[in-house]
Amino acid sequence: MMTEAEIRQKLREWVVRQSGKIRPEELADDTAIIEKRIIKSVRIPDLILFIEEHSGRTIDVEQLKPGVFRNIDTIYRNFFAVKADGPGPEKA
Repeated sequence: MMTEAEIRQKLREWVVRQSGKIRPEELADDTAIIEKRIIKSVRIPDLILFIEEHSGRTIDVEQLKPGVFRNIDTIYRNFFAVKADGPGPEKA
């Protein structure tokens, strides 16, 4: 199982690789990746597949809430952090 730091690093690497517009040192975990157009919205399905692969869980896209892909922090919190009721997207 990967640590939180390893997961966050893999997410940052994915964003940098997919973007082609930002260098690794320019991407912080609270950088708004969609809002600042670092990642285009058409890349969200690829991001979902990446998250599923690394989390070992399927994401029910119909249950996604706005903002779950805002930045590395929200992606980690919504798809990798273990909550009291188990891992998965935060309940609204």
